[in-house]
This record gives sequence, structure tokens and C-alpha cells, in this order.
Amino acid sequence: MAEHAPRRCCLGWDFSTQQVKVVAVDAELNVFYEESVHFDRDLPEFGATLEAHVEHDRATINLVPE
Repeated sequence: MAEHAPRRCCLGWDFSTQQVKVVAVDAELNVFYEESVHFDRDLPEFGATLEAHVEHDRATINLVPE
């Protein structure tokens, strides 16, 4: 098996109330990997289904269990 040269990269994480997402970029900022887990879709056994409601003031967000 041929050995691969080490690849310099960075991982970016995005944690929200509805998903967690990771993006990997190389030294030139080219995305070479991206994956996400949507809590309600991918992990229904935890019952984490949430729906966000943005109020009329556009500054308030309410999370309401479905």
C-alpha cells in the first residue's frame, strides 16, 4: 500500500439546536469533506425534534417541541 503525504487541514464545527455539522478544508481552503447529523432525522430515538418559531420582532426565537 502506498503511503500518503500528510495533508494540512482544518475542521470547522457548527453546533445548533437542530444539527451538528463538520467541514474539512485544506491549506488552500478547498472543502474536501462535509458531513452533518440532523437530530430529528438521524437520531429519532432521542426524541429531539424541535421546531423554531421566529417572532414578528425578528429578534426572538422560540423552540417548540413537536
